[in-house]
Amino acid sequence: MLAVIPEQLKHERIAILGYHVPPGIPRITWKNLLKMRRDRWRIWHARRNVDMLAGLILRHLLRFRLKLLFTSAAQRRHTGITRFYYKRMDAVIATTAKAASFLECPATVVRHGVDTLRFQPAGEPGRYALGAFGRIRPNKGSEDFVDALLAVLPARPEWSVVFVGEAESAEYERRLQGKLEAAGLAGRVQFTGFVSHDELPQCYRSLRVVVCPSREEGFGLPCLEAMASGCPVVATRAGAWPEIVQEDVTGKLVDAGDVAGMTAALLAITEDPDRAVRMGRQARDFVEREFAIANEASGIQQVYDALLGPAR
Repeated sequence: MLAVIPEQLKHERIAILGYHVPPGIPRITWKNLLKMRRDRWRIWHARRNVDMLAGLILRHLLRFRLKLLFTSAAQRRHTGITRFYYKRMDAVIATTAKAASFLECPATVVRHGVDTLRFQPAGEPGRYALGAFGRIRPNKGSEDFVDALLAVLPARPEWSVVFVGEAESAEYERRLQGKLEAAGLAGRVQFTGFVSHDELPQCYRSLRVVVCPSREEGFGLPCLEAMASGCPVVATRAGAWPEIVQEDVTGKLVDAGDVAGMTAALLAITEDPDRAVRMGRQARDFVEREFAIANEASGIQQVYDALLGPAR
């Protein structure tokens, strides 16, 4: 949302209802919302169950004139309550064709995009470093990545690794660090902890290769952000990544949870750092063509226009 809404604002008046909204993005409070006129059609764009429930309450109990829209990224069968809610929406967006296949209603596929001005390559390629982004927890494949590093780092003494993001728990992070310490590799692996939204682009630019090891994903923006930043990726076949990564062109794909496959892919992509740089350039070109944030905003706007139609 933080990426696409600035682009959407070029086409539509939008405000976020929620917390931690950065400067420059319009925000509305519940107090202001409840004071708004109720005889004008608006779109309520929900992304979670609680958002859909709030929209239903506003429309049916408080009599707001709302068109209800839900965006689904999940690549699994939804719970009964989620199905109950989204079947009462006026329209549904799916972020991938696979996500759409799990919905029991018609959906428009609008793929996520990335801000290619915010995420762009450094003047010089990043140092010999691998990086992984996002929450450090089991379903993100964090331990699979660490297990692969136990074989990769001894074979690549010039490479280092950065985990960018908060750990699910201090105990889980200690477990991963314990494996690295036992192998004598802890000094070559950094855990940054929380990194702000503003700091992320520079983190990507400091790397040569980004690893996306998740066992399950909704869409998975780190892959696009990395490619926009000129980094090839080693990604699992989770989320939208099989639709994004081109084997041996922009990166490499491995099965989720396949530590041996990830090890082999990492050894291959780090064998020739100059080739990794060329793959990173191809990744950047591909994202600019296919996954620019303007494409996502345009796709969402088409759904908005169809929903409001004559009601505008």
